[in-house]
Amino acid sequence: MKQQTIESISVGDQLPVLHKSADEAQLFLYSAASFNPHRIHYDRTYAEFEGHTDIIVHGPLQGSWLTQFVTDWAGPASRLLNITWQNRASAIVGENLEFHGSVTEINQTERTALLSLEERNRNGAILMPATALIKLPSQNTLK
Repeated sequence: MKQQTIESISVGDQLPVLHKSADEAQLFLYSAASFNPHRIHYDRTYAEFEGHTDIIVHGPLQGSWLTQFVTDWAGPASRLLNITWQNRASAIVGENLEFHGSVTEINQTERTALLSLEERNRNGAILMPATALIKLPSQNTLK
């Protein structure tokens, strides 16, 4: 994993795309671990009865993936200061999801960077827009 520094990034830099997909077992286990018993997350028949096309991926699980996307890119010496996201559409079990991001602002003095993030489905529709604020080390502090 590469460590990003405040000097190594520029506005407009693109984060490498992250691909994720949840299977039925993962969604069932996430439901259990998060104490979320809503059947749309593990019962296909019930999800369809509720009007969904298939089992729905938990919003907080997708938020966790967004967080992983940012922290993996930034590196272990960086700190996530803030992350926000909005659920705009449902992600479906087995669907290939892509996480995209770019650097939109840099504050050299504070050593922070603002990131614009998106989770997209296979059709390119934005399911979850997000922003993150990260604090990055300086190259001088890593020596």
